[in-house]
Amino acid sequence: MRIHCISVLNRLGNPIYLRNFDDPQDDVKYSHLAHTSCDVVDERIAQGKTSELYLGLLQTVGELMVYGYVLNTGIIFILIMSVPSESTAVRATEIRQIFQQIHAAYIAMVCNPFYETREQDQLTNSRFISVTNELGKIYSK
Repeated sequence: MRIHCISVLNRLGNPIYLRNFDDPQDDVKYSHLAHTSCDVVDERIAQGKTSELYLGLLQTVGELMVYGYVLNTGIIFILIMSVPSESTAVRATEIRQIFQQIHAAYIAMVCNPFYETREQDQLTNSRFISVTNELGKIYSK
């Protein structure tokens, strides 16, 4: 299992954080994948069939798999990853754990009374960035 990108979108679907663990030239590709996943997220939320934050697999593009996680505030976490063909299938529990770690870092960031943000601002919190970087190091092998 290999993470290629972690993206955070605001409730309007605008990217407020994108961490690419591959070639920097792939930023546009991953940003596009995250943005197109918003339609699938909106469909799943509109169906109202799930009360879970974890949305599961949203789409596949070639060898890339896009997973989603939506907060009650409308913030969307997107995880773009791949699984080598010789590897076993991705387990939902592993994906959930990754999203829960990102969620915990996000909550710690926004619950800080000294943290000020506007909805359109980019996420620049050093603790949040270090958590995503650590996840990238662990799962980018």
